[in-house]
Amino acid sequence: MNSRLITWLVASAVLLAGGIAALKGGWLKGWEMRIGELMTSPGAQYSTSKFRLDLVEQFNYSRMAEKTPILRVDPEMEAWLDKEFPKLDTGDLNKVTELVQEGMPRYYRVSVCSASSPSLRELLQRFHEYSHRSQPEMTHMAIAMRPRASGLMNEALLVLGQRLRDFTPEALSESGDEPFFSTCVHCKQPHFMKLSRAQRSMALECPKCHRKYAVIAADSAGRFHYVNEFLTGYAPPAVFAKNESRVQQLFTIWSAVHGNCRYTNDPGAKPGSSFAKPEQTDCWQYADETQRLQRGDCEDSSIFLADWLMSRGFQVRVALGRYGDLGGHAWCVVKIEDKEYLLESTESRPDPSDPPLASRVGSRYVPEVLFDRFAIYVPTSANRAWKGDYWSANAWTRVEPRAELGGDPILARAPIGSVVKQGTQNLLEVAASADASRLARTTSASPATPTFLNMGDIPAGSKDWRQSVVPQRAP
Repeated sequence: MNSRLITWLVASAVLLAGGIAALKGGWLKGWEMRIGELMTSPGAQYSTSKFRLDLVEQFNYSRMAEKTPILRVDPEMEAWLDKEFPKLDTGDLNKVTELVQEGMPRYYRVSVCSASSPSLRELLQRFHEYSHRSQPEMTHMAIAMRPRASGLMNEALLVLGQRLRDFTPEALSESGDEPFFSTCVHCKQPHFMKLSRAQRSMALECPKCHRKYAVIAADSAGRFHYVNEFLTGYAPPAVFAKNESRVQQLFTIWSAVHGNCRYTNDPGAKPGSSFAKPEQTDCWQYADETQRLQRGDCEDSSIFLADWLMSRGFQVRVALGRYGDLGGHAWCVVKIEDKEYLLESTESRPDPSDPPLASRVGSRYVPEVLFDRFAIYVPTSANRAWKGDYWSANAWTRVEPRAELGGDPILARAPIGSVVKQGTQNLLEVAASADASRLARTTSASPATPTFLNMGDIPAGSKDWRQSVVPQRAP
């Protein structure tokens, strides 16, 4: 008799404790709905897959009513959540938010919400309030589920996020001042980039290894390109003497560019600085534009000179860097057999009797980036000392940005919005700010100051850039 009484008292206490917990957790209605679901026929029961579909529709109906772009389910995020959710502690959603961002670095903003209920239908209702909170910056969502209390409860974790597009010059041209996702080609570190289109030329630098891995610039129409894409293979009509040596051809082309291109500083450039300012309106010109306009700054004339030389088979690189204490500058380096020539398209008229060997005239020129038609070349070490070598693979790392910086197929189909980062705990918001250490730095790649100003005048009425050839003695 006593044993039965004890058993009855224990069972009553367990039921009472469960009832109190259900009341405190708001699960009483959930249990009522769960019992109703269990009493229905198996074919009419509310399934997990139906819950997922209804939750997505619940959010998107709300967003359509607010005229906000709909959320897209991210399979990559869901696969990550399915793997990680069993190990996550949803009692600390700040920590969950951090783990999501570490595991899915493409997400710049993340909002996390979790809820539990015995009934899937009641669980859907628990997300109702959260689904009506305006988060227009979010672009994608993912849902993970797991059983609790030996299968008597269902827990759902919902993640909303702003999935960033991969950086490309075209994406920057089409967008506002929004962040992008990128991966360093050197150390493979994923990171965010916040770029401003007002800064018309930039070197992209990894926040981890601090090495540059791309340089972009805007053309005269405001469209951004990798700088090596400004070299298009253009060459103006020209007549060269027969039996002219390679060095003589070099001076002929160099003299033609120098004699027919008036130096014109870009508006907005700041004297003495190699860093772009917000008000800078600098743009880069293609070689044919510089020919047509018959003017340009140091990178414009260097691009024209390099393009023409490359079309004649010369081994040429354009250098972006510093000249002494005068700030940013651009020039060309040409390699003929075992000799390197440093060509200044803005300097005094070329003198064939005094060839500008880089080893002799280049001590004050410090290149930071080189590029030719196919690639850019960046220092192999962020802190390397300049030793005057423009071609060594030990000094320069070759990067083909168009091939090595890819696109994001998911976001190619989805618009993206502006920005807020938040997490939510038990349907209450928890702030989580972006980690500044994950943001890539950008520096100006555009030379801002003329180094030489004694330019020649443009011949009156000149239409074709045709340099008359005078037989010259090879230096």
